[in-house]
Amino acid sequence: MVKLFKVDPKLAPTFQNSIVLMNSGNFGLPVSQLVFAGNPLGISVQVIVLMFQNLITYTYGVIISASTRSTGFWRNLSELFKTPIIYALVLGLLFYQMPWELPTFIQTPMQQVSNGFIALALVVLGAQIAYPTLKQFSFLFFVSIFARLIAAPLIGLGIIWVMGLDGTVAQGLLIASSFPMSRNSALFALEYDNYPDYAAQAVLVSTIASCFTVTFFIYLSQMLF
Repeated sequence: MVKLFKVDPKLAPTFQNSIVLMNSGNFGLPVSQLVFAGNPLGISVQVIVLMFQNLITYTYGVIISASTRSTGFWRNLSELFKTPIIYALVLGLLFYQMPWELPTFIQTPMQQVSNGFIALALVVLGAQIAYPTLKQFSFLFFVSIFARLIAAPLIGLGIIWVMGLDGTVAQGLLIASSFPMSRNSALFALEYDNYPDYAAQAVLVSTIASCFTVTFFIYLSQMLF
C-alpha cells in the first residue's frame, strides 16, 4: 500500500503504524469490561490481544519508526533496548517462574495502582487527543482511518470464520480488532520526527469515529456469534 500510494519515506512508518497499532489498553480494556461484564473469558481475550499488541508496538513499531534515521538493521534494532517494556517483560517472566512473593509493603501499593489503571488510562487518552488541531487532511489520511476502523475488523472477521471460532472468543477477537489507532503511533512519530502532526490528527479522528464503528462491530459480533 505504501508503494501503491508512493508515500513519503518519512510518512510511511507513521502510516503503517497507524494501521497496525491499535489502542488495546486505554480504550480496549474499558470497552471489553463494559461489553463482557460478568464474563471473564471475554475480558481475558482482550488482555491477551493487549499483550500481543504491546509486543508488536515495542518491536515492529519501534524498528519501523527508527528506520527513517538509519537503514542499518543493527542500528534500528538497538532502538529496542532503549524501551523499558523489554526489561519489564524479562523481569516479569523471571518473577513468574520463581517462587517469590513481594513484601506486603510493596505489593499493596502496586495492587492499588493496578486497580486505578482503567481510570488513569482514560485520563491519559483524553489528554492525548485534547491538543491536535484538525487541518491538512489528505486522501492518505482517510485511507489510514478506513483501514484501521473498517478494513482491519473485516479482515479479522474473515480470519475468525476461517479458523471456525465461535461464541465469546469470536466476539472478543472481532471487537478487539476494531479499536482505534494507538497513541503510541503518535508518540513514535514525535520521537523520530515522522510527521507527528499527521499521527496526532489520525489518533484524534480515529478515536472520535470509533464511537460509531466500534459500536457497530460490537453489535455485529453479538448478531453473528
